[in-house]
Amino acid sequence: MPRGALILLVAVALASAQSVVLVVNGTTPFKAVAKDSVLSINGSEVALPQKRLSWYFNGTYTVFGIDYSNPQCQLGTWPNQPKFYVACSTGSDFTVVTVKDPKARAVCYVGGGSRKDVLKPAAATPTVEIYQTKGLYIECEAGYPAVASAPSTLLGILAGISSASATLLLVMSVLLLRSLFKKEH
Repeated sequence: MPRGALILLVAVALASAQSVVLVVNGTTPFKAVAKDSVLSINGSEVALPQKRLSWYFNGTYTVFGIDYSNPQCQLGTWPNQPKFYVACSTGSDFTVVTVKDPKARAVCYVGGGSRKDVLKPAAATPTVEIYQTKGLYIECEAGYPAVASAPSTLLGILAGISSASATLLLVMSVLLLRSLFKKEH
């Protein structure tokens, strides 16, 4: 085997054997390792699509692995938040892998302009979501949903008390105004 071919073979083997350590900082920080189309998180493994993923926002509460087949597409990111878009002039295959805090919510949209449709993940676990589609545009973002921290029963009781108090206040105000108008006439 010629020496140049051997060096090329070793370089390709080393490049394919590299692993990427992903750090997810959120309510429960953890590390994940992406290597050879397998994502390992705390001893469990998730199969990744056979794509060459580029990882973005490492160290935040959501890390995105992005692959698109058309090299003429443009990737854009927003500063200080895990959000990106890929826009293409001709069609492309898109693969997006989100590795996220279990309490975070990731969502991807397809289409562009004023009409964006929500893309459902092809596979999902509490910490990993995989999106695959074809098109001209994809946009993905992550965040924490707003949730009430009080139990739902307590919220119902408080709402009932609040509405009863408001009704009582309104009735008393009407009665007071009626008595004032009766005294004047």
